[in-house]
Amino acid sequence: MASLFRLISKISFMVGCLSLSTFALADIHLEVAKNGRLVEQVQVGAPYYTLPISAMRKVNGVIGAEYSLDLSGQLTSYTWEMIAGISAETVHAKAMDSLHAHGAQVIFQCSGRTCGSSNQWANQVFHQSRLYGLDGSQAYAALKQETPDELVYYALYSTKRGNRKVYLHLEIIHGMKNHTGQ
Repeated sequence: MASLFRLISKISFMVGCLSLSTFALADIHLEVAKNGRLVEQVQVGAPYYTLPISAMRKVNGVIGAEYSLDLSGQLTSYTWEMIAGISAETVHAKAMDSLHAHGAQVIFQCSGRTCGSSNQWANQVFHQSRLYGLDGSQAYAALKQETPDELVYYALYSTKRGNRKVYLHLEIIHGMKNHTGQ
């Protein structure tokens, strides 16, 4: 009987994990993701998340975003490697269209060299060296979506590497609204 209980517990846990994963994928409906291979998906609690809302610049000898939002909530991130022949610009534009269609509003966006150093975006912001690409072939957008129960923030980054591989990275931060609606 105890082994049956353990088996049922393990199955329930696995179904719960599968449901969480399916829920996370249902969170976004990026049509462009069909043209790529999901190379990483992470879902974690994020008590301290910094969402850049400006380009990477050198300020007082330190390279970083001059303006950012400090958030907390549930973080889900996705990284796709796109199939050959799809440009980083196309990927980014289609992803933006999908996010706009779901009610997300742009807080900040940049493209190319106006975003600053791709190295900083890849390694300091997103902690993924595979996103390090050509400064002229990158784009970033921070977006916000308000639902009745929560605020959802998006960080969207696309880049083309020197080896011509194109990556799309999306971070979604779900946070509960407080009593003031912020």
